[in-house]
Amino acid sequence: MKTEAAIPFDKQIYYRLIALWVLCEAVLGGIMHAVKIPFTGIVVSSGAVICICLIAYYVPVKGAILKATIIVAIFKMMLSPHTPPTAYIAVFFQGLMGQILFFNLRFFRVCCILLAVLALVESSIQRIIVITILYGKDFWIALNEFIRKVTGETSITNYSLVIAGAYIILHAIVGFMVGLFAGKIVQQSKSWSILHTEYLIPNPEQYNEVEPIKTKKRKKIKYLFIFIWIALIVLFLQSYLHIGEPLLPPQLPLQILLRSLLIILTWYFLLNPLLNSLVKKWLNRQQIKSQHDINQVVLILPSTRYIFLKSWELSSSVKGWKRLLVFCKIVLVNILR
Repeated sequence: MKTEAAIPFDKQIYYRLIALWVLCEAVLGGIMHAVKIPFTGIVVSSGAVICICLIAYYVPVKGAILKATIIVAIFKMMLSPHTPPTAYIAVFFQGLMGQILFFNLRFFRVCCILLAVLALVESSIQRIIVITILYGKDFWIALNEFIRKVTGETSITNYSLVIAGAYIILHAIVGFMVGLFAGKIVQQSKSWSILHTEYLIPNPEQYNEVEPIKTKKRKKIKYLFIFIWIALIVLFLQSYLHIGEPLLPPQLPLQILLRSLLIILTWYFLLNPLLNSLVKKWLNRQQIKSQHDINQVVLILPSTRYIFLKSWELSSSVKGWKRLLVFCKIVLVNILR
């Protein structure tokens, strides 16, 4: 019986790319926030997409992306124990789509674009679903009514559908651009180590001390909830106290506000602990099975983190979005050497 020949690949590169993905989840958001680059969530998701494309290109082994996804989720659990289940959904969706799309590398760049579009669209839809569950259908009705009153239009227009659709389309367009970028830099990365030797960081392996990775919780979605609550309270008071022409009937914002408070209390005290417990139990079982691979990533994580942060420092001479390209070049030259 013929056996399929094993595809040769560098395990160290595989572990470095997994460590890079872990750092994108844990550190990239903090860097983007520090330099005040907008749409941090999109940038972090894009970093994950690029890491998956790199794994598909350099480790074309069946199940390699799914295995890396589980390891990244385990590190996410260890580094940030209070991560909500929705974050794990995003990670596993990206990994599963990557494994399916990169089954054959014949159309590699097309697969990069599809992965990026699907990953960013899923992220946008997830946020819309969360808002709908939290505030209910009445929230979108109130939004339509509010915009109609402000603009003075008499015709009924579904503004909320337009806003939600534009939000999803924006993520799809950005995903398309990220996919083009990912496919290009991944395929060019092999030649970078020859063409850009000036980017080599001397002896990153000497930085093997285990340093704690400070993770910064993404609070943008919480700020959005708080903003909506304040707006609902203002609209309720404006209608109830008859300050000017009422923009919304008082019972509508009050009803939405009470619903959201009830759901949030149920989520934080019942559903979130239960779901987190189930996810952690499953990830703990996977951690035992993948202990060797996790140990290898732990050993390589400090030097990868040094490369990651040093690359951002070395790219400081370039400003704006071009800095991201130089940053990617420096990182990949050192990760793949």
